[in-house]
Amino acid sequence: MKKLFSIVLAGTMAASMMAVSAMSVSADEELAPGGFGVLGEYKPTDGVNTNRLLFAMPGAWQNDTTKKEQCGGAAGIYWWSGYDTPDNVAGGHGWPGYKAKQVAEEGVENLFEIDVPSYGNGETGNATQIIWDNYLDGGMERDPAKNPFYDAAAQTRDFPGQYYSRTDEHSTYDILFRYIYKLAFQQAGVEGADDLDINADSFWEAANKLAAEANGADWDSLSGDEKTFQVDNFLDDNGVDLSAFGDYASNFFNEDLVGEDDLYPREESQGFGESFHFNNMVFVVSFDPDKMQASPVSGKIGFDGDFYFYYGGGEYGSWPTKELNEEMKGVSGNFMSDAYWKSKMGDLSIPSTPTSTDGGNSGGKKDGTTTVPAPSGTDAGSSTSDTANGSNSSNNSNGAIATGQASLAVIVFIVLVAGIGAVIFTRRRTQK
Repeated sequence: MKKLFSIVLAGTMAASMMAVSAMSVSADEELAPGGFGVLGEYKPTDGVNTNRLLFAMPGAWQNDTTKKEQCGGAAGIYWWSGYDTPDNVAGGHGWPGYKAKQVAEEGVENLFEIDVPSYGNGETGNATQIIWDNYLDGGMERDPAKNPFYDAAAQTRDFPGQYYSRTDEHSTYDILFRYIYKLAFQQAGVEGADDLDINADSFWEAANKLAAEANGADWDSLSGDEKTFQVDNFLDDNGVDLSAFGDYASNFFNEDLVGEDDLYPREESQGFGESFHFNNMVFVVSFDPDKMQASPVSGKIGFDGDFYFYYGGGEYGSWPTKELNEEMKGVSGNFMSDAYWKSKMGDLSIPSTPTSTDGGNSGGKKDGTTTVPAPSGTDAGSSTSDTANGSNSSNNSNGAIATGQASLAVIVFIVLVAGIGAVIFTRRRTQK
């Protein structure tokens, strides 16, 4: 009996050592205990194409918790579709996702960057929706004992992670797409192109009529989409030179021709027309309380914001070059300004009740939807972390597993298996 007990004890100790060893492997990647992120910087799987996305951290997202050495004032990003989702990485904890790297730019303190699989990976390989955060897991309820970082954690609601297109009717970038199509007419020498007014409400109708004439189509005999996509048919045949857009010229592509240039290969085009992806563009958070979303589940606020072209020194705008942005009087700003970088959470007007339960789409279109819809049942305004009882929220399809409880379960399982194995082994030896 003593011998049996000794063997079981030895097996148990061996199993414990195995468990500790397994935990130390994960701990090597862990940046800090508790609710801090555990994944570190993203390293794409071989063969996965990425875009480099920039993020301007608001000062309101910085606090005593995020500035601790373990977190380093980091920014985080999460995506639930496409390659290398945080949940599916070995040893990974889903939320708050991957750690973004701080950009080393003189005079800029709050700019972060990370490569995301949002380019050239086929229809299912791209990260269609993303959420930015301050790399803290705040939990699903305000409970200091369970979720000490609830108030310190901050995040956006979900946003398109790939590109904007003409057909998005984006309130900021519609004028840019109008400019591109007018430029295409001018470069092709179409009569009447100079008369197009990109600021007129009737621009698209006038442009489609002009395109129909250039395409050799009878406008009066056309109906529905046949009229709507005349400008895209023209662009498909004639193209447009966007070299005036400088370094950002390579961001632009004709979505109707994706099968030919393999930017976003599909079996067929989605008919979105001229588009631009977000490579080297910066996401800037909005403090507009009317565009924030409070989760009906956790009460956490999902901030609004958008991608902009980055000119350096904290300056950004809604046109590909700073010169064009000034000429066209586009949206402009500097995320190193006091209003942005030195803001405090307590100074912001934050809604205390949920303002939307529509799935948290970014508002890229006028109707509040995006080119690629969020997964059904996803409440993007909520913290994608553990629920109070340690299980995933049923209405949060991008929730993370409870890694602490999971690790304990693994340890118990290994110990039990080792103990049972020792008993069986002893019995077999006794029988011999």
